Amino acid sequence: MSGIILQPFIIFLILFSCLFYGSLTFIPLTIIETVVAFMILFWLIEMVYKGELSFVKTGFLLPLILFSCFIILQLLPLPINLIRVISGNTAYLYDSLISSDSSRVFSPLSIYPNITLSELFKLLSYIGIFFIIINKIETKRQFDYLINTIIFFGCVISLFGIIQKYTYSGRVYWFDPPGSAGSAFGPFANRNNFSGYINMIIPLALGYFLTEMPLAKRLIYGFLIGIMSLALFLSLSRGGLLIYIATLAFILLFSTFKDSLKTKTKTLSLWAFILFSLLIFFIEAKVARERLATLFQKETFIIFGHGYSWLDTLKIGRDFPVFGTGLGTFGSISSMYKTSAIQNLFTYAHNDYLQLLSEVGLVGCIFVSLFFIFYFIAVFKMWFKRHDSYVVCLALGGIASIFAILLYSILDFNLHIPANALLFFIIMGLVYRLVYSRFDKCHTPI
Repeated sequence: MSGIILQPFIIFLILFSCLFYGSLTFIPLTIIETVVAFMILFWLIEMVYKGELSFVKTGFLLPLILFSCFIILQLLPLPINLIRVISGNTAYLYDSLISSDSSRVFSPLSIYPNITLSELFKLLSYIGIFFIIINKIETKRQFDYLINTIIFFGCVISLFGIIQKYTYSGRVYWFDPPGSAGSAFGPFANRNNFSGYINMIIPLALGYFLTEMPLAKRLIYGFLIGIMSLALFLSLSRGGLLIYIATLAFILLFSTFKDSLKTKTKTLSLWAFILFSLLIFFIEAKVARERLATLFQKETFIIFGHGYSWLDTLKIGRDFPVFGTGLGTFGSISSMYKTSAIQNLFTYAHNDYLQLLSEVGLVGCIFVSLFFIFYFIAVFKMWFKRHDSYVVCLALGGIASIFAILLYSILDFNLHIPANALLFFIIMGLVYRLVYSRFDKCHTPI
């Protein structure tokens, strides 16, 4: 029963987190964390009241829990002499730059504990919503309800972005100050954040499109996918366009591994050809080509990481190799390592993996890597065993969504946008729960 009660809160989180500029500011982020905490508390109280302290066993979550414990370690005051041994450059920062107090005895590994604590709260919220999804989304109706909400919402913000592009450029909403967001698209101040968000929804919609449904309904979902794809192309996000193409190739490739999908591969290929033809007709193809051409110019992705140099980010990782500088502290230390005026002061590295390495070191990266390795092993092990069209197609779309944002993280900082990270963990939870669900006539997992 609690799944039905908690479902509207999940919907609220999806809509709210996106519409408030991606929830980058303190107030919307606090609301999200409070709602997630309330959901977990409600669930725990219900289990205690019913005397059923049971939940889905997920061993792959252990590395993520250990990662959270590692972040707590970054926050603990440690003897400064110990820090000199395990992270000499952190001690150097304290001695020469951060603190003028020579009598300091204890210091945390994080060079900016307040930011790290804030990032820890966000991380716990993402883990919390993931855990709720895999435990409380139980029926086919609940899957349909959540997935359709995500798809239709993606279409709504896509239409909003298209209207916004031609009516009030330079700001997110019409009441915002002119020029407050130079590259806004949809509810996001940065078009790349929109493209990351919609690149998670389009594959999910494609997976739903491939499930068994009447032709009229299939045409509706094809239209919705077309609207979202058009918005993505009109955003002129270079990384977004590349990820879009890579994700379509990913779906087509994995479609060949399943007999139930092989017959649909031609349909999907035809749909992709028609869609590309329409998009080329509607968008300014010359502008799109010029945007993509800048990928190969000097001072772009490889040299300057689409903003901050990947090489300079690696230097931070080199100087803080084991424990990092503290989760979320890249913006606090990046100005010390920049080698070009183009970099200025960047809060994010435009490469989530390199930024993670600089902030949590090799220890933290190992925990995160193990989480994803164990997760994909668990998901693919069951996906290859499934033969029912609904689960196979929809799970493939969700896996492609995960693939899209993980690939995009090489080029940008989408997982540092709360709305994007929240949707990412929701989709991950839905995919895992879906591949391990067997629906009976009452649409309840067996």
